Amino acid sequence: MKENVVNSIIAARKNYLANKSKGELLVLIKEYSKLGLYKEISRYIREFFKGGGDISELMEISDNFSEEIKKFFDELKAKIQTDEDFDADSLLEMGGLLWEIGSPEEAKDNYIKAFENYNILGRIDSAEEVLNTIRERYPEDPEVSEFKIRDIRGELLPRLDKLGTLMPQDEVDLRYALGKSMHEADLLSDAEENYRRILTLKDDHKARRYLVALLRDKNALEEALNYARKLEESERVDEYYALAELFKEQGMNEKANALISEIYEIDPGYKDVKELFEALKEKGKEGKVGKEEKAFVDVEREVVRSIKGRTEGEEGKGEKRIVFL
Repeated sequence: MKENVVNSIIAARKNYLANKSKGELLVLIKEYSKLGLYKEISRYIREFFKGGGDISELMEISDNFSEEIKKFFDELKAKIQTDEDFDADSLLEMGGLLWEIGSPEEAKDNYIKAFENYNILGRIDSAEEVLNTIRERYPEDPEVSEFKIRDIRGELLPRLDKLGTLMPQDEVDLRYALGKSMHEADLLSDAEENYRRILTLKDDHKARRYLVALLRDKNALEEALNYARKLEESERVDEYYALAELFKEQGMNEKANALISEIYEIDPGYKDVKELFEALKEKGKEGKVGKEEKAFVDVEREVVRSIKGRTEGEEGKGEKRIVFL
């Protein structure tokens, strides 16, 4: 089942990135709820609200939500007032028609039901519009003064955020499956997020190797190197070698050479590291000789300048002034 859910998440994520559909976002939320990953659920519900989605659509996919969230939705459902198949829009329309034909009390009843429904469903703009209509048409009604806009979304989101701090018993395994599948599907930012989350829960997890490869591929070489330092030796030398080549390509020779030296210390027989290391040593010797020669030449020049200066000074002292008579 989990494999099917992971595949559904991959498909929905790709579709959502392609067309930004509310429907695909709802699929994402629904599938993540099956895995109990509330960090993602909270994030995508926020996106859903920003895109104009309302509470009623979430209620329809809440079967796998936590008991706390389902209870919250059940309480809201109990407060939604409908007459037969009338929804909030229909109740508002009916209220307008009754007002126009001179039935203000019946109109008021429909307005109030429409207001309550919009309010509970989190459709704040619509609720405010109806409330303004009620206040305008029934200014002396004491009941109207008690009506208030309720921020249902503001009540729901903190509950989801709180659940996001909890973790399913098998979260590491779930995220590893998700991360690998997302990596293979080129959903790299999603894969990276899952790998990072795994390592906060289990620092020595094999996801580290995948994160290093992902960071290397996106050219975040320094960060990739930091993560690579905690790999097992056999994996570390592989990543060090790959990173050394990339540092070399970018002209960062000192970084590349330092990694070659580290690989040599771990495994002198790894690939062509011995030859590379010997070449570095020879180059280092040549550089040292070159520096010594340069220092000798500089000293020699200083000695010559010093002698020349003293000679010229002595010659100056020995000169006599000639007077023509």
